[in-house]
Amino acid sequence: MNRNSSTMTLYRHIAVFGALFLLLPALLYAIDPTAYVVNSEGETLSKINLTTGVVSNNIVILGTDVDCYPNQIIIRDTLAYVINSGTDEIQIIDLVTEQTVSFINTGASTNPYWMEFSDDRYAFVSFLLTNELAKVDMQKGNVVQTIPVGHSPEGVLITQGKVYVANSGYNWGTGDWEIGSVMVYDIASEMIIDTVYVDWNPQYMALDDSGRIHVVCTGDYYSSFGAIDVIDPATDTIMASFSIGGSPGQITIGPDHVAYLAGAGWTFSGYVYSYNSLNFDIYHDQSNPITVDLNCMTAVAYQDSTCFTGSFTDFINIIDSSGGDLGSYAVGDAPVHIDFNYLPGDANSDFAVNLLDILFLIDWIYTEGPKPSYAMWRANANGDFAYNLLDILYLIEYVYSDGPRPKVGPR
Repeated sequence: MNRNSSTMTLYRHIAVFGALFLLLPALLYAIDPTAYVVNSEGETLSKINLTTGVVSNNIVILGTDVDCYPNQIIIRDTLAYVINSGTDEIQIIDLVTEQTVSFINTGASTNPYWMEFSDDRYAFVSFLLTNELAKVDMQKGNVVQTIPVGHSPEGVLITQGKVYVANSGYNWGTGDWEIGSVMVYDIASEMIIDTVYVDWNPQYMALDDSGRIHVVCTGDYYSSFGAIDVIDPATDTIMASFSIGGSPGQITIGPDHVAYLAGAGWTFSGYVYSYNSLNFDIYHDQSNPITVDLNCMTAVAYQDSTCFTGSFTDFINIIDSSGGDLGSYAVGDAPVHIDFNYLPGDANSDFAVNLLDILFLIDWIYTEGPKPSYAMWRANANGDFAYNLLDILYLIEYVYSDGPRPKVGPR
């Protein structure tokens, strides 16, 4: 659409709502920013109110049985989805009532490991022990498709209509390592379309601001060590590789383009490595790690460019990009993953949906103002995979006319 034509259309719609803008206060939908923490050994969920600093531990029991080994949490609006690897299930939790809504059984001995949503209904999940990628209907609560992939798949990432699954290459039958690979599954054609061979033991992946996929290759823990392979999803080829050392695991990339890697650390301190995700300059590697509490298993960037790390000493440590210690929270037993709440439609990421978000979208879409700095998908108010006038009108209707709540789109 021509920019001038689009702008005139926008102004005509704004004129219709002009009286509301001037005469009515914007209805405020707000929440306190909160971090939710999966405690692996405690098998519970903790929450940290980031406004008050209050920690609430054991708010939900995880798993249908002991030894559920919770592994990952994804928050989508008011629902949390937790993978319980040991009990072969995905647990759905209502964060308003703090009650479990349901469990989705993935099948005996599948050991679901990591997941990512492709839209508001389906998620793709790696099955560590059956060497499969599964498509799960989160509304009906069942596995609708399984796709054979490589040995011991772990990390899952979705971009450009494709699912990338990191095959760590460990053969449970023989105890041997095979060369690591990332298999590429096309969602539309329902076919594996490519295999990208990477370094040893690829486990986790993250997408940078240029749309490239950063693959963490952990190594075999004794003879090969941490490396990063960067995949261009336009060609599904490796366009950069570099060593980071150690045995890194989870990766996260913040809004300031700093990539953080949880580096474990078993003896004196826990380690975090970091580098620039755009130009690959290394800030902290095995030779000069950021030190946190012992055995750092998770690192998750927050929207203010800080990073939350979780260690098996039962603390969440907060660090900045220079490695500065910004504080800590005591949580449950062995925190293994973290995610943050949000409001769909919150384009300016201030944890409220109101007139400011409408004006932010107008400025971004029509006058080349700043784009959403952290979670751009929050701005897709109508959940249609696009950012345009329809999102602005949807928010106007929601804020001023009690219209439908903004939808949860792709992350």
